[in-house]
Amino acid sequence: MHPVVVITAASGGLGASTLAAVSATVLARESSPTLVDGAFGGGGLDATVAVEHVEGLRWGDLAEHEGAVDAAGLRRSLPSGPVPVLAVRGRRPDPAAVRDVVTGLAAVGPVVVDLPCSGRIPPVWGQLADAVVVLVGLRPRWLRDGEALVDALGESRESALLVTRGPRRAERVADRAAAHLGLPLLDHLADDPGVVRDEAHGRAPRPKGPVGQVARALAAALPAPSVPLADRVLELAS
Repeated sequence: MHPVVVITAASGGLGASTLAAVSATVLARESSPTLVDGAFGGGGLDATVAVEHVEGLRWGDLAEHEGAVDAAGLRRSLPSGPVPVLAVRGRRPDPAAVRDVVTGLAAVGPVVVDLPCSGRIPPVWGQLADAVVVLVGLRPRWLRDGEALVDALGESRESALLVTRGPRRAERVADRAAAHLGLPLLDHLADDPGVVRDEAHGRAPRPKGPVGQVARALAAALPAPSVPLADRVLELAS
């Protein structure tokens, strides 16, 4: 089985969807990842990667699915930008369908899940995740949001990694924020005007600049099944 990576943010607007899309793109260089939308109350990950008008299956088409999936066939049926994307549209799938679909996709390649900012990790994603990447901004209010989300992680805390978010100059306090929150620091995601330009031109975010740097750090940190993720991050940092 390949890893299931859940990417979420403690506050809105920190760029979790962009990081998820770019991380999947980086992983595509050596594997067959699928980008998955976890925002069942909203959705729009297909718009993030500029394939919202492309025909293909969405979560609503899989809402009544039961049992094992033909993951290779499913990937071929998804709208595809930089990578195939399973976006939200239509009916909300129940947790059993989510487990079957994501487990099937993980059998053929990594699964990167964009989870909306909600202050918690829903149980189905906590059970499926091999890694939970938490974006926390370095302004005082954002740090308070980060404290609340970390407190709500439960068992997911054991597989959680921190990405701090803010101006490049804020990187110098990232280690202190990680110590305060009690999470291993993966990297600092600096503001990137290139992401805004890509969005304005209707392009999927590209693995360039700060977001590409963080995505590559995440790809390098993904462990073999027997190696705890936090240990892998410390190994890479040493």
